[in-house]
Amino acid sequence: MNRKRLEAVLRIRVLQERSARGEMARSNQRHRRAQAHETRTWERLDAWSADTPCATLGAQSSLRQAGVLAADTQHLVTERAWEGVVDARDEWTVTARRVEALERLSERLGEVEAEERERAQSNELDDLVLARRALAKGTP
Repeated sequence: MNRKRLEAVLRIRVLQERSARGEMARSNQRHRRAQAHETRTWERLDAWSADTPCATLGAQSSLRQAGVLAADTQHLVTERAWEGVVDARDEWTVTARRVEALERLSERLGEVEAEERERAQSNELDDLVLARRALAKGTP
């Protein structure tokens, strides 16, 4: 395998992994914001008491239903935000594994190259020994 090509692919994969990690962080932040907004919505609804002065009982019921609808809608937003977190985490996991695999491949390639250099040095040494022996015997 070509070392330069491997390094280029690794650089690209590292950038993709960083991008995926950033998207995961943004997704987490969106989810936390949605969760906080949902919590505030439910707290406001709970704080609104039945004692709140309204002209009629029907008006109180309508306001309560509107509040529950708003809280339920916010809950759906929170759930979608969580799905975004899960998707972003899955994407980051895939990119991180790719980077890890390429890094292991790069390490293995380095080991193979080192073994080849050692083998070449050993062969050169063997050739020198054989050449000296041939010179010592007087054969060219």
